[in-house]
Amino acid sequence: MSVLQNTNRLDLSNDLYTGNLIPDGQVEKAWESFVGTGDLSKPSVREVILKSWIKSRRKGLSPQTERAPTTLSVDELKEMARTMDLCQEGAPVMNKLSDILNDTQHVVVLADARGRILHSVGNEQVQDRLERINFKPGAAWSEDVAGSNGIGTPLSLRRPELVMGHEHYCRGWHPWVCYGAPVYDITGTSIKGLVDVTGPVKDISKETMAMTISIAQSIQYCLTNLHFRRREELHELGKEKLRQWPGDGVMVLDENGYIVDYNDNAIRYLNLDPDKFFSRPINVLVPNLAKPIHQSYQSKNQLEMTTHSSKQSGLLLPVRVILEPIVKGNRSVGMVVIVNEINKSVRPKSRRVPTQSLPQSRYTFENIRGSSEKIKTTICMARAAARDPLQSNVLLIGETGTGKELLAHSIHSDSALKNGPFIAINCAAIPHDLIESELFGYVAGAFTGASRDGLKGKFESAHNGTLFLDEINSMSLDLQAKFLRVLDSMEVSRVGSSESISVNVRIISAANESIHNLVEDGKFRLDLFHRLNVFEIPIPKLTDRGNDIIELANEFLQVECTIVGRETLQLSPDVAELMKNYNWPGNIRELNNICLRWVLTVPGKTISYVDVPERISKFELISRSIDSGDNLRSISDELIKRTLKQTGNNVSKAARILGIDRSTIYRRRRCW
Repeated sequence: MSVLQNTNRLDLSNDLYTGNLIPDGQVEKAWESFVGTGDLSKPSVREVILKSWIKSRRKGLSPQTERAPTTLSVDELKEMARTMDLCQEGAPVMNKLSDILNDTQHVVVLADARGRILHSVGNEQVQDRLERINFKPGAAWSEDVAGSNGIGTPLSLRRPELVMGHEHYCRGWHPWVCYGAPVYDITGTSIKGLVDVTGPVKDISKETMAMTISIAQSIQYCLTNLHFRRREELHELGKEKLRQWPGDGVMVLDENGYIVDYNDNAIRYLNLDPDKFFSRPINVLVPNLAKPIHQSYQSKNQLEMTTHSSKQSGLLLPVRVILEPIVKGNRSVGMVVIVNEINKSVRPKSRRVPTQSLPQSRYTFENIRGSSEKIKTTICMARAAARDPLQSNVLLIGETGTGKELLAHSIHSDSALKNGPFIAINCAAIPHDLIESELFGYVAGAFTGASRDGLKGKFESAHNGTLFLDEINSMSLDLQAKFLRVLDSMEVSRVGSSESISVNVRIISAANESIHNLVEDGKFRLDLFHRLNVFEIPIPKLTDRGNDIIELANEFLQVECTIVGRETLQLSPDVAELMKNYNWPGNIRELNNICLRWVLTVPGKTISYVDVPERISKFELISRSIDSGDNLRSISDELIKRTLKQTGNNVSKAARILGIDRSTIYRRRRCW
């Protein structure tokens, strides 16, 4: 059973999750007694916390500790963010919450299985306060070094747990309540990391515990999807390897050592039981291959070795084994094992390099939701561009968050280049001094810090495919000139080399409407603009798409609710009306973030007015006020009455929505 199923069945009715915890005042007395005299005769503390305290004391930890240790440098954190699946899949999930958490007193962190914090989002003021105890990326929070806490304790218990106030063994953590939930691997047996939500101890609630588990499950769901996507890629690679090595035994392994694909010769040479293939990793099936496979996987280098396979007769059959890591980006994601008889002639060897899967587009036109005339027109134009026999360059124009990358993926997926690579690069996200080497590549020793083997650029990587350049308007003028030369000749020269490399690449670029102004002001080359703008496709703002807003919201709610394992939320009629009237400056991305917030915070089945972020409800009230030409005094009274009704007579919230003092509302009410 997968851990997703296990965590969905957590009993949220016990004392831990309903908030029937021992009052912090009693726990404080127990803590003072324990750290002072070691008295355990009458512990007013939960058993799980008492056991953690005892373990902390035996480890020699000081209960007076005010700051956790740092174990990861900035460079190590950057490398982990670049290479770890947990970071690459978990950070986007957490970043979706950043705007939401700014309105709360909470911070969410992602830690690895050793309790080291890798990523943090949330209320900036709370993050600043937590820095005093070093609760930030790079710090170590396992129980062995930080005592009882919301990261180390759940990792030790291997299940969700909260640690509040004086339940923390170390004094420095007492002002906080921490909710932790592990993130498991696909098998549900190994912990990949942990999600922790931390806030002031006065704000303890069962809803926050449930939210923590939901975030952990969302990250685990992303990791599971990644696992299955890679297995599909490995399946395709397996077909190629079976053709490449006819007559030999071939097995394709995933990153955990489980067999994804194989042929009958692999069974025969290694004398394996196919009934056990998919339930046991290779290091259990063939123990003498475990160490060489690990070495090859870690080094990303091919290894050849000789070993013996036991036959049922008891004889040992010598076999030759070739281990070939499958590398994607800069990390191994699987392994090919080729086996043949030791006395069999070996084919002439050619230089072999780690196999890399070409990046492919992830979306098609079927992934684009909406039925408004404007989005239909955009899709129609994009389909025409996709089927253009000349594969002309495309320029997507639209505000941030309107779905430019989704449309670029869809054009590639529907084009004649769909079997080629889809390479995406954000021109604004790469430092100015690095973007040239990213686009064109570099040779060994081209500059300080360059790889000794050199690097292939995005143009080369996109050969016979599509190169998607997002935020093209941020490209500097000097780089624009070099870029134009490449488009003219379709030849690139790596940084530090005079050799030209021919490429066949279709360019899809994206920018906001400011690019037209940049061209007029001479900040974006007119000749380059026309090279890129053979086929211009405008993408409508969310506010211009009418009922698509509700259609998209329902889609997001259904998907996110499925991910966290809850019944799909419904929009109340007044909320739907508010959403259609809001201006959506963040477009679809903002809508998706709000839907995620509702999935994690709305306790019932229906989203009501009180669940709407204040910026939306306030925008609606101000709009009504502006649209009406009535007397300001009567408008204000009417707005106050309506807002109080919609907020359940919550004067504080009504005042925040209207941007006025509470005293103003109280004074007006006396006159009604």
